[in-house]
Amino acid sequence: MRASCLHAIKTTLAVTLLLLVAVGCPRLSRNVSRTRDLVYGLGYVKDETADSGYRLQELLFDILEPTDIPASNRPAVLMIHGGTFKGGSKEDEDLVNVADGLASEGYVCFLIDYRVESDEPPPVDSWNPEARHAKDIEIPSLPAVHAAFVDAKTAMRHIRANADTYGIDPNRIAVWGESAGAFAALAAGLTEPDEFSSDGEDFPVPAQNNPGVDPKPSLIVDCWGSAMFTPDAFDPADPPIMIFHGTYDFTVPVLYALNIESACKTHDISYRIYLISGEGHGCWECEYDGDDLTTLTLEFLSDYMP
Repeated sequence: MRASCLHAIKTTLAVTLLLLVAVGCPRLSRNVSRTRDLVYGLGYVKDETADSGYRLQELLFDILEPTDIPASNRPAVLMIHGGTFKGGSKEDEDLVNVADGLASEGYVCFLIDYRVESDEPPPVDSWNPEARHAKDIEIPSLPAVHAAFVDAKTAMRHIRANADTYGIDPNRIAVWGESAGAFAALAAGLTEPDEFSSDGEDFPVPAQNNPGVDPKPSLIVDCWGSAMFTPDAFDPADPPIMIFHGTYDFTVPVLYALNIESACKTHDISYRIYLISGEGHGCWECEYDGDDLTTLTLEFLSDYMP
């Protein structure tokens, strides 16, 4: 009887492991650990039962970190998923794979979720950007765009404010984004600290969001993104920018990458650009001169955030 029960347990465990592999659960490197669903701040979302019509919702993140180096003064990377400001999550397998590659080389990676269109974040009447060259791209919900930018900066503030807790260097924090997440990463890195600091005058910034902390990152990594909502934010004090974009991207056309390159040249901002010939949007598996996205990111981080 005991033998049959043990056999059943082993069979159940085996099936469970097979199911995890089947659904694409990313396998982490041996020297990388993951802590899930921590809180980095609060954001307003629609709630018709609340007096104001909105309530504060917890904003969550995961940490992927190396286990084989001392947990002190480590470099960090805030990583922001894509999804057209309508979806996506920190669970994205491609995102986790890149984070694992960075963490295995000594970087502490913070993968965040942020508010999207279905959360119905509050509109900000004072923010009505001119999205330049927008004829080639579907403009998403502006409240969702604004909320994503606010949340990216909230995450930056949280990471820096709690640098000692996470064993990281507060002066070596990069922001890395893909697609919509790259829009948010660029906004976090280019705009002034007080921009995108709140959801508007009618929505006080919660103390948990560390409003007095500088959200400026040390570096920006832009993967198939755009600065179309923040085209005038570039200035010579901005951090170095890495641009990775497919030339056959019909979701966010390569023109947007070239616009960022042009702005970097104009304002004397250090940058590297990798245009992947013939490749489209979400170019996770692409290579540039034999190097993949993770390798290029590691080289950029090492050179500009040693």
